[in-house]
Amino acid sequence: VALFFLVPIVVFFATGSIPLVLISALAMLVFPRAFYKIMRKRRIKKFVEQMPDALAMLSGSMRAGASLQIAMDLVVNESPAPLSQEFSLILREQRLGLSLEDSLDGMAKRLNVEDVDLFVSAMTIAKEVGGNLAEILDRLASTLRTKSTMEGKIEALTSQGKMQGIVVGLLPIFLGIVLYAMEPESMEPMFTTYYGWGVMAAIFVMLFLGGFFIKKIVTIDV
Repeated sequence: VALFFLVPIVVFFATGSIPLVLISALAMLVFPRAFYKIMRKRRIKKFVEQMPDALAMLSGSMRAGASLQIAMDLVVNESPAPLSQEFSLILREQRLGLSLEDSLDGMAKRLNVEDVDLFVSAMTIAKEVGGNLAEILDRLASTLRTKSTMEGKIEALTSQGKMQGIVVGLLPIFLGIVLYAMEPESMEPMFTTYYGWGVMAAIFVMLFLGGFFIKKIVTIDV
């Protein structure tokens, strides 16, 4: 909120250009939310990458005779963040009297990832109907590891398309900056006239549509 109000004011006193003020306000409205989504996506991706090893550790501990509580405490101590943070929260909630099922449901709602939903379902079903939980977790770890390998291959195959989209999207902006530096008099109507503002609006709309469709093409859900 502070950036949304302060940055346009600074841009106005620095340039005096109303279009740049509007563009900066729009940027401050979009970029913080986009930055938060990127950071959240990285955290969840790291958590999912750590899950197979954590489940294998849980399974091994329980095969060795440890209880589920002790096995989860071992995972917290031996695993890096963010997995250790989420499992530590589960243990703290249980110490405060919350049931294991409610703690797991809370983690599933916070992360909202299919891999975590599979883990929570396996734990809940095993606790309700019985069965060899260690074997279930071992199989789930193997499944998640295979799924992660497949996703890595798909990401590698689609990385070229993603880079092409980034280059094509940034190229008009880069050329605009270069042309403004070389011929500021010729580029000035782009920022000071109505038809220049219309051209910039059309450019940004086309860039957005191009990026949207490229993302749809290269995004493959496993």
